Amino acid sequence: MADLLASGAAWLAGQLAAGASRSVRYWRGSNSAMVQATVGTSRFESQGTSGILETWESRDFVMKAGTLPFGEPARHDRIIETVNGVEITYEVTSPRGVPVFHWGDAFRQTLRVHTVSTNESGTSYHGNPGGDSR
Repeated sequence: MADLLASGAAWLAGQLAAGASRSVRYWRGSNSAMVQATVGTSRFESQGTSGILETWESRDFVMKAGTLPFGEPARHDRIIETVNGVEITYEVTSPRGVPVFHWGDAFRQTLRVHTVSTNESGTSYHGNPGGDSR
């Protein structure tokens, strides 16, 4: 007998990708691929070594599992999103002690990748996010 919850999670992941996603470019080193992602946010709170409570907010990209040709997301990967004709570069990262991605459901049909913008003063980044600006 089919697992109805797993089948439902797979169907829902497909619907999210089809109806609420946009194309973004995912970079690892000098390799890139276009993937479909739904945009979201996450907030984290942690107490720093000084005892001060720090709040951290990420721009999340929710993707269907298996759509990244490089395997699971890794720290320092980059995602480039185009918003109103401007390219915005995000680096895959997270606060200390928090993984850079979380599975979106119990059946690992989607994953939520945590990022922060690397753009400064609203300028756009063009070229290889690995370093040079060709």
